[in-house]
Amino acid sequence: MNNNKLHFDLYTEPLNIKEGQFLKDIMSEIPTNTILSKTLPGLGATTLEIESSRHSIIIEPNVPVIKGKEKKHKGDLFGVYEGITTDDVIDYLLEPTEKYKKLMTTPESFFKIVRAMNALQIDFYKDFMLLFDECDKIVKDISYRSTIALPIEDFFLFENKAFVSATPILPSDPRFEQQDFQVIKIVPDYDYTQKMQLVTTNNVVAIFREILTRCENKDHICIFLNSTDTILAIIKKFNLESCSKVFCSQDSVDKLEKLGYSDAYSNLQFDNNNNVKLEQYTFFTSRFFSAVDIDLSTKPTVIIISDLFYAKHSMIDPHTESVQIIGRFRNGTGGIIHVSNTNRNLSYKTPEQLENYLAGCHETYLQIKQLFKTATNEGVRETLREALERITYAKYIDSEGNKNHFAIDNYFDEERVKSYYIYPSRLKQAYEISEHFTVKYQYYPLPLGDEDRLKISRADNKKERRLAIIEQLDLLNGEEDVYDEPLFKEFRDSLHREDALIVEVYEELGEDYTKDNLMKDKKMNLDLIIHRSKNGKDRFPIMTSVYAVFQEGGRYPVNYIKKELRKIYALYGDNNPYTARKIEEFFKIANYGIKVSGQRGYLLGKKRFS
Repeated sequence: MNNNKLHFDLYTEPLNIKEGQFLKDIMSEIPTNTILSKTLPGLGATTLEIESSRHSIIIEPNVPVIKGKEKKHKGDLFGVYEGITTDDVIDYLLEPTEKYKKLMTTPESFFKIVRAMNALQIDFYKDFMLLFDECDKIVKDISYRSTIALPIEDFFLFENKAFVSATPILPSDPRFEQQDFQVIKIVPDYDYTQKMQLVTTNNVVAIFREILTRCENKDHICIFLNSTDTILAIIKKFNLESCSKVFCSQDSVDKLEKLGYSDAYSNLQFDNNNNVKLEQYTFFTSRFFSAVDIDLSTKPTVIIISDLFYAKHSMIDPHTESVQIIGRFRNGTGGIIHVSNTNRNLSYKTPEQLENYLAGCHETYLQIKQLFKTATNEGVRETLREALERITYAKYIDSEGNKNHFAIDNYFDEERVKSYYIYPSRLKQAYEISEHFTVKYQYYPLPLGDEDRLKISRADNKKERRLAIIEQLDLLNGEEDVYDEPLFKEFRDSLHREDALIVEVYEELGEDYTKDNLMKDKKMNLDLIIHRSKNGKDRFPIMTSVYAVFQEGGRYPVNYIKKELRKIYALYGDNNPYTARKIEEFFKIANYGIKVSGQRGYLLGKKRFS
């Protein structure tokens, strides 16, 4: 489950735990220099440390975790995060009490504790236990949140320290071996697997809608999706604004508010019974995938969504993130569903390929560094300095020029997860070998998939976009009675929202005509109106044609108005020599005397008919 570069494999004898037991039932405290692999979330590792007879600093990945623990352990815990100052920490440490000091902090605020301890001349490396909770998050998040590893250098200076997680990713940093770390594995002596329905498809949003309609418990559906853009798209597409809520980072809250969605929060909300307040549809991003306790009086349906084509970072790791997501619900769940697409063109590196790749990168980095050290010319040195800072490999090097082992572990981890999403069978197998889930698998292909929809959004120009729409209409048209099916009607309607004219022309005048006149909007509009008039679908084709050619607020030369009106009337057998004033039958004229490209023209006002 990691990069196979571990410098230690010192597993102790596994510790068995019975159903209903917590860690405090099998150990008095977490031993120092250990990586505690709990196997299951919710076994009470942080509670054990909070109640232990020693001073403690507990590092948690995110603020919501700390605020939730503060509510549960009111008066026994001091939270340190944004808004809490070093002076606040000093005041807490100076409070006279017979209790042991218990601080819980984010990685980014850990330095406030260090400053406070130094200011009070406390030998915290000796006197305090340092527990890094949900330690897998260091590896998982460091690629986009480098600050999560800020306490690591101090971590190895503590006499008493430990990593803990239900799903640890064993680190390759050699200091774990040098300090004789051991891995303690907690093994439940009962069946802890949970039933999961895994659905792979080529159209995630469409299948998600089907899942929503079939959910037995529609009161509370919790959706885990690591993309606020996709979350907002789903909310708008299915008109969920009045019955949805989003829990995400503060930056994402601000972003959603700017886009007109206000029910977004960076921290969990609680009712009077300390239960988390949910909506019918509650969305969570990765900020809430681990550590937070979601206490509820009900058992919600949990839906995990991965959409590789629109949000590659929404890939969920069956071995870690899925386990953690389900572990948030302390009262259990009413059903677990993971819906995902896969992409056979997704490239990834095997561990062996990564080893060779990084070895080559490191060798080149050292050569450039040596050249920089020996260069005397200022221009050469500046160029080499820029090269050292800007090459891709620089993110795997720390500020001292040494290997950043956690960043390297993250690279191996991301490539491992990507490998699951190439084929449905690999994703299914990953769940099966995780030992946490009993998987019921279903493959649900649709004629129109996520990759097809992506062609439209990524088309370079109007012509390419229209050709992609025609291609997708052909796919839909190949299915019998597709427009009688609500699902397929939705596909058609989504294409219609992209380009109504092309869809309507395709459906009524045919594919060949549409391709032959692809960029002739005026001609297609007028021919479509004639077709509808002949079929009795338009009783006022001349008026419809005029409104197709001329727009409210439009500025048109008099000669152009006269020419276009005569063409329109001629289409219906009327060859009278109408003047430009004929337009007054259809529009009010806001101004008769404007200039358009040097010619006299009209400024059209409101339509006389709507």
